[in-house]
Amino acid sequence: MSWRSVCLLISSQVLVACSAREPQTRAPGGTEHRLRLCSEAPLRLQGPPGTLQSQGCVVRFRQTVSDPLEVSRLGTDAVERRYLVYAPRALPDLPAPVVFVFPGYGASAEAAAVHYTQTRFEGLAEEHGFVVVYGNGLPAVPPGQAARARQPEGGYFQGCLAAHSEEGIDVQYTRQILDQLATELSIDRSRVYATGLSAGGGMSLQLALEAPDLVRAIAPVAGLPFQPSGPWRLHCHPKPGHDKIPIAMLAATHDPFISYAAGPSSVYPRADYPGMEQTRDTWLTAMGITGPPQVELLPDRVQKDSYEPHTSLVSSFIELQRYPTGAEGQELWFYRAVGMGHWWPNPRQIWAGLWPKFGKTNQDIDFADHAWQFFERHSND
Repeated sequence: MSWRSVCLLISSQVLVACSAREPQTRAPGGTEHRLRLCSEAPLRLQGPPGTLQSQGCVVRFRQTVSDPLEVSRLGTDAVERRYLVYAPRALPDLPAPVVFVFPGYGASAEAAAVHYTQTRFEGLAEEHGFVVVYGNGLPAVPPGQAARARQPEGGYFQGCLAAHSEEGIDVQYTRQILDQLATELSIDRSRVYATGLSAGGGMSLQLALEAPDLVRAIAPVAGLPFQPSGPWRLHCHPKPGHDKIPIAMLAATHDPFISYAAGPSSVYPRADYPGMEQTRDTWLTAMGITGPPQVELLPDRVQKDSYEPHTSLVSSFIELQRYPTGAEGQELWFYRAVGMGHWWPNPRQIWAGLWPKFGKTNQDIDFADHAWQFFERHSND
């Protein structure tokens, strides 16, 4: 099975299950938006009582494709793109940081806002004065995947999987978003951060590899394990400075899709994952970080948040490994989520119908809080 197939299946199976019970409509609201860039309200994703919708707005634009390898792969020299942006109305007078949140394969920006993070980043943005951008992958279904399901407005972040020159099309997409935001908002380009789930976590790693001038720190969750060297560098082109980007990486020991251990996962017996600890160690080597970590066992606040039929554990818990700081301030924090499946850690458990396929998420923390705390550590102030 190709890695594209692996990524698409990870997301599409979530979306098939969710969309069967969650009809999607446009969020209510008129034509006036927070930003002139915006043309429409986000999709409203239905869910259990108390589901919070994004209060952002959607921007659409046409991206030119100049890389011959990308043109050949996509069959066009221009693609339609979109993103969902949330900018507090009371941003401080100083230039504001920007946090990118990238969804998994086949998922939409709205899914990252609502299903993954429960709009927690928007609450943090109000409290701390930053802009949130939920990215959306390429709308074109990769070759050979037309039969696979995807969420309405869903897209595909290829990351290091797709052949490209210099930097990938989604890295260029991220740069364009920042240029667009700068026409209306005072943004701090020295404080741009990225996080995401699954292929969205892989997108964060790609930015660290190919655009270290753009991102200040990243926090991938259960991400495709792209690396600065070895077979899992794949088609990425690490740029000078990639080894200085701080990383807070979360990996789940019972992830049925992206295996924690080296080798295949339970869902993909023909896959050849490098292992999440090996991924951690490859990045540590590239970053020049040596020495043992400080290990903290985070409080196990919620019981019964592990899918016992898969894990033989009643509850999941998280071990945080903080490695020594590198010579130029680079850090790597490794969150080892024991007994957790393939999802974003937050206080609300995922739909029970997904547990046999994805396992349960850890409910002891909201990783959005941890990601922002890590980002705040890495400010150029």
